[in-house]
Amino acid sequence: MAINFLTSTNTTFDVVVTADISVTCTDDQRGQYLNTGDIRVLEDVGKEATVFTLRPLGPAEREQAEIRAGAYSRSELGRLLWVEAPNDPREKARWHHKLPIDEREAYADYEAYISRVYLEMIRESLVSIDGQPGTIEMIQQIRPDGMRVTTITELVLHIQRASLVGDEGK
Repeated sequence: MAINFLTSTNTTFDVVVTADISVTCTDDQRGQYLNTGDIRVLEDVGKEATVFTLRPLGPAEREQAEIRAGAYSRSELGRLLWVEAPNDPREKARWHHKLPIDEREAYADYEAYISRVYLEMIRESLVSIDGQPGTIEMIQQIRPDGMRVTTITELVLHIQRASLVGDEGK
């Protein structure tokens, strides 16, 4: 059966960010954790690790997040280019360099839209940080920038995984 079923949006779940200095894991463990959400696969999660409590999002909540991010005004050319972009960083840089200016701008606009979608998804899903009410504004204050980007990316991966259950979760 290829139909995905929604998990309950009334439940919550805790996650940590693998870049947290209190979390120890190998690249394989990180990948497994991001795919499963099973914290037990990580080598060690120290008691100082920041715990984010999230809730799954239903289809209407995901759609509203996309609308708030600009779904109706996003660049369709940018979306097409984003899908077609090479995965290898060097190849992608050369590919991007050869794009005409209007296509570069469309691509950049779409990447900005995706970033806004991620923030809106977290805004909808975030319940607390270390047991205290959490907000997207708190996430936006994480420094250095690389840690903020990693945190946002990993939180979105957890939200997406929990919001859409694949074959193994039925």
